[in-house]
Amino acid sequence: MELEEIIENYGEYLYHLSYLYVKDCQLAEEITQDVLMKYMINRTNFRGDSSIKTYLTRILINCCHDKLRKLKRKTMLSQLMFFRKNEPSIEKMYVQKEVYKTLKDSVLALPLHYREVIILFYYEEFEVKEIANLLNVSPNTIRTRLRRARELLKTNDSLEEMYAELGGEFYEGV
Repeated sequence: MELEEIIENYGEYLYHLSYLYVKDCQLAEEITQDVLMKYMINRTNFRGDSSIKTYLTRILINCCHDKLRKLKRKTMLSQLMFFRKNEPSIEKMYVQKEVYKTLKDSVLALPLHYREVIILFYYEEFEVKEIANLLNVSPNTIRTRLRRARELLKTNDSLEEMYAELGGEFYEGV
């Protein structure tokens, strides 16, 4: 696969995922470029045991961990985009926006090992087994981290209040 195809097919995905990890636009762009360069330099090492997306995601996770280890800083993610098919009322849209912002802030406040499994499972829709392979841990560890992360999110009082305002729609996806 040519570099142009890789960038076209996976560039935005890699940027979005790295942005969720490092919470910084410029750093996410830098990591995305690093991942693409590492792939192009070492593409002969890709054996095809997994999909290119999984291979690139593994490289990206390693790069993000390296950057986070070096920088040891946290900044807030500006905004996650959520797309809805049916347009709710303006009031409901506002409440949902506040709920999502609170959820985003809560997810980003989680320790990295909980945050990454939530991001990979819910936002990137990886299976537990795929996440386990990406993070080099057992599937049971991933399930435990997901459970504990959900528990931490459910203990957030502001999330609970907003959940009640939405009539129970909030935790269906969490």
